[in-house]
Order: sequence, then C-alpha cells, then structure tokens
Amino acid sequence: MTTFLSILAALVVLSVFVVVHELGHFIAGRLLGFTVLEFAVGMGPAVLKKEKNGILYALRAFPIGGMCRFYGEDEEAKDARSFSSHPTWKRIIVVAAGPVMNILLAILLAIGLLMGYGQNVPIPTILEDPAAGTPAAAAGVRAEDVILAVNGTEVEEFDQASELILGAEGEEMVLTVERDGETLDLILTDFYNEAEGRNLIGITYGYGRYRSGFFEALGGSFRFVFSLVAEMLRFIGSIFTEGVKQGDVVGPVGTVAIIGQAVRTGFETVLYLSALISVNLAVMNLLPLPALDGGRLVFLLIELLRGKPISQEKEGIVHFIGLLLLFGLMIVLVVSDIRGLSNGLF
Repeated sequence: MTTFLSILAALVVLSVFVVVHELGHFIAGRLLGFTVLEFAVGMGPAVLKKEKNGILYALRAFPIGGMCRFYGEDEEAKDARSFSSHPTWKRIIVVAAGPVMNILLAILLAIGLLMGYGQNVPIPTILEDPAAGTPAAAAGVRAEDVILAVNGTEVEEFDQASELILGAEGEEMVLTVERDGETLDLILTDFYNEAEGRNLIGITYGYGRYRSGFFEALGGSFRFVFSLVAEMLRFIGSIFTEGVKQGDVVGPVGTVAIIGQAVRTGFETVLYLSALISVNLAVMNLLPLPALDGGRLVFLLIELLRGKPISQEKEGIVHFIGLLLLFGLMIVLVVSDIRGLSNGLF
C-alpha cells in the first residue's frame, strides 16, 4: 500500500471516531425530542446533501470528522425548540452521549479483537515449523503446537518448558503438545548437541494466543476498555507530576501518521489502535475544559445545582476562549508532530 493510500485510510479511520461521537449526540437528541438542524460527515463544502424531516444530512469534501448541529445550541434562542429550553437532565444525556458512543465503539472493537485475534497468554506455543533435519522436525512438531509436558512433567509456567527440555536425559524425549484440540505425544531422538554441549531440538516458542467466544469476549472487552481508560487517566495525571516529553502527546498529524503505520502493519494493529484512540477521544472530551463536552457538562451540573442556568452569553464567552486555547494547542501539536516526523519518531 502506498504512503498516500495509507494516509487516506488513516484519515477515514480517524473520521469514523469523530462521526461516531457526533452520532451519539444525534441519536440521543432525536430520541429526547431535540431539534437537529444538520448532521454532517466530513468537513468543508458539501459534496452531497439531502434534507429530510427538517434535518440537513451532508457529506462534505474533506474526510476529517463531522458534526451534529442543534437548534439554539450556541446562540440565544428562546423558543420551545431551542436546545436550552429542554430540561437539564435531557441536555446532560445529549452532551454525554458523544463520549459514551466512543466507549461503546471501543467495546465493539475489543470484542472483535478478542474473538478474531485473541490475546497473548503465557502458554509456550511453537511459533514456526522447525527447520528440516532438526529433532523436532523429525518428530513432527508443527507451528502453533502448545507444549503441555516434557517427559510426563506438566509445564505449569512459561519458562519451565525450556528448563525441562534442557534437563531431559536418555535417548528419547517425549514432548506432549496440544494441536487443534487434540493431545499428542511426540518422540524426539538425537536431541543432545555435542557442539553446543546441551540439548537442542530446533524449536522457537513464545506466548500463545487465546481466542474468546462471544460472551467471554463481551466480558473481556469491558476489562480491556477499563484498562485503557485507567492508563489514559494515569497519563493525564503524570503530565502534572512529570511533565511532557517529545512524542508523549501527538496532534492530528502524528495521529494520522501512527494510524497509517498501523494500516500497513495489519488489521489487528488497526483494531487495537482504533480502540485506543476511541477511548482517548471519549476521555479527552469528558475533561472539564471549556469548548469540550466535559466543559459543557460542568455548566449543566452547575445549572442543576443552582436551579437556574448561567447566561448563554457568559457560557459562550468561556467556551469561545476555550476554543481559542484548543486551537493554539492544536497548532503547537501540529508543529511538534512535523518535527517528530522529520526526526523519524513516527
């Protein structure tokens, strides 16, 4: 795949996360009776657009993000259709629905990972077919055989397999393996290598892969996503205690470069990275910062406690300042990303 196609694929993947986020706002808004003016996929001028039930659906030119625009969301609108006219609890649900959708997407991706590719587990598993002429090849050892026992001694820990093989004595070594759900006893001979002065059977083993069924993967996906959220929160905390080094935080350019590398690596890497980015998008949006969903939730919670809202004008000013700061941060990150690219960090 060419670099151009990798970048294009990365932009599309990145856009999916944003569109899913906006889809969360859209679905919650529609279910709770909010007036949606527009739902768009992409940014820039509209390439395709269609109006249905008073909502403009648009496909825009650049595959970067998307948006869901509510009537009266950011302007002083007083009629019954405006965003601010709805009860506070409804608005909290609509604002929180974006990050929640990103978490749900991460859970779905995790289920796909655990069912389709599995996870590494400390079970000694043959990584590749043994080379011809080796004792293991002569005995019929194959790639993906799981080592269960050596000379009748069960392998209970990952490193134990090597110890048992090196400690084997006599003219024959019985290697008990699991292959496609069947247990086999393979007989190895001529395994002592005079030149090396040790047993050498010609295998390379590593961690095995365990693929989950649907219900097991469903439970595992929640643990997987929770671990990503916890790691993200630990990282945010470390920013205040340890600071930020080059490459710790990336902007849009760095994100596209990393996704592009993942696309070239394989679909498993894309799935894992997609789950990670989706969780990051959810967590970052829930931070109590102006212009983010978390900042809007802070104002809504204050309104809930006060029994009356802060004026839209004052809230708008706070979010506008926050937006300017976010744009400034974005510029800094883009410059940092470009430096990282030139230094070969991505």
